[in-house]
Amino acid sequence: MDDMFIPQCRSRRKTQEIKNMHHRVDLFCAKIDMQLQELNNHFPEVNTELLLCVACLSPTDQFYAFNKHKLIRLAQFYPRDYSPINLLAPEDQLENYIADMCSSVEFS
Repeated sequence: MDDMFIPQCRSRRKTQEIKNMHHRVDLFCAKIDMQLQELNNHFPEVNTELLLCVACLSPTDQFYAFNKHKLIRLAQFYPRDYSPINLLAPEDQLENYIADMCSSVEFS
């Protein structure tokens, strides 16, 4: 890995001298960028926000990911199911629900 990288197809006079390790890192970063771009094309910002809001419902580690603001935002994605008046009530209800769930997990 500490040897110098020698390109196969290009003229060796015009290339910058880099080590094999640096070349591999460059290839890795380029591949990650391509995959990230592909994911961004498949999942627009709204879908990503929806997924992040749903992730708050995970009961893992006693609801460590719980975030009532994201859950209220999740309810806003469904205006037919939740009226603006209904969105005001859940804040206290969500805290009570999580407290109840955490206590029931501890006793299980």
